[in-house]
Amino acid sequence: MQIADILPQYTQLNRIISEVSNRHSIEFGQQQFVVDLYTQFNTIQAFDAMLINLTMQTESERYKTLTESLSTEIQNNIWLISSNKSVLENLNIEKVCDKFANQYETQISDQLHIVQQNWKELSEANNSLDAIGFRQHTEQEEQRLWEKYKTLSEKYNSEKITLNELYEKQNIARRTAEKYQENYFPKLLSLSNKLNKITQKYISKTTQSLPEGVYFDMATSSAIHNICNNTTFENISETDFYTAINLLASDKILKLKQGEKTRACFLVYKMYESIKSNKNLEWRRLMLQQLDIDENYYKSKYKEPISEVPSRKSEQFAREINRVFQ
Repeated sequence: MQIADILPQYTQLNRIISEVSNRHSIEFGQQQFVVDLYTQFNTIQAFDAMLINLTMQTESERYKTLTESLSTEIQNNIWLISSNKSVLENLNIEKVCDKFANQYETQISDQLHIVQQNWKELSEANNSLDAIGFRQHTEQEEQRLWEKYKTLSEKYNSEKITLNELYEKQNIARRTAEKYQENYFPKLLSLSNKLNKITQKYISKTTQSLPEGVYFDMATSSAIHNICNNTTFENISETDFYTAINLLASDKILKLKQGEKTRACFLVYKMYESIKSNKNLEWRRLMLQQLDIDENYYKSKYKEPISEVPSRKSEQFAREINRVFQ
């Protein structure tokens, strides 16, 4: 695996996902690309080894450029799939594959008609040759019939070859379509999350740029999820958590566990502080709304876990969250 292979393919993949999401449909060639990319790069150890080799064999400035570019494309991929999850998971891929598998049906039907017509003409010529021996005829007449039969026979054989070639193309198309009938976007999202975690080991957080509309990268989201899932929040998948804290469209929302509202306020405060844009106030308002926390309550409680007398649980929680945002 080489970064020269994976980087342009991830860029192309993100273009495809954007097109598919806007069009609400996928072409067979695009489906092939998605599945083949997943199959080609679904080797975590090889990906890690690639980045290790890159650090040893590439000058620092070029290494920085390549890893930042790769990180950006993977982050974009996570965002694109997460924000278009409903569209991508409901694509009618079976219909697309059926269309590809049966693309030669009309040609085969037309060619079969031609072959049958040629066979009919050839059979009539053959019958005429058989019958000529039972009646008076000239040598020239028999010669003409033989020439006609030969011409028709060559034409019939040629058209039959064309028909057989179409049947073979149809068989290849059907075998090909069978390999691409599964929706790979959920698998691809999982792969990108894994690759992203690996990439974060080789890139400085201070140099990363996030996709438009994203507040937290997958590494930050994952770190918070590890601390808060099933403790501060009800159980939620890592991907759905990423979607929720970035306020992306989803049917999954964060639900607080009983007794966790104060610690959630501190978490929102730390996340709000880390957003380096003028949209941080809007993010905080919407996140508090999602968590069903009144803003006045938030303002009175968000510093309690770092007050002079916090509970042991709140003190530990604050220490872990602070480490995420160091």
